[in-house]
Amino acid sequence: MASEIDFVKLGAAVKARRGDKGLREAAEEIGDISPSTLSRIEGKRATDISMSTYLQLCDWLEVSPETFIQGYLEEAPPELDIPDTIELQLRASKELEPQTAQMLAEMFKAAYREAKKRGDMKE
Repeated sequence: MASEIDFVKLGAAVKARRGDKGLREAAEEIGDISPSTLSRIEGKRATDISMSTYLQLCDWLEVSPETFIQGYLEEAPPELDIPDTIELQLRASKELEPQTAQMLAEMFKAAYREAKKRGDMKE
């Protein structure tokens, strides 16, 4: 999980939640985590923690585990238009030869463009 967790963000959240409590007291409150591990996380020196520890921390922080995953939903995937979606589906088909899939995609794109030109498309 080392490459996925934003330890800077996690460490800051843990430190803020701990407040004036000592490391030992906070570690006992969290559960199965040592004060030294908690210190490494807060000090942004942690590079890896177990899934169990991570989930316990998220539970203690009262946040979803996705909160500290780098890149999680930061960018929505680009939305494909209908012709591109159809082309991808045709190319992915195991029943069609590549040339046939390409020909069908081009035919669909031409028909789609024509329908748009004539105003046959709903907005």
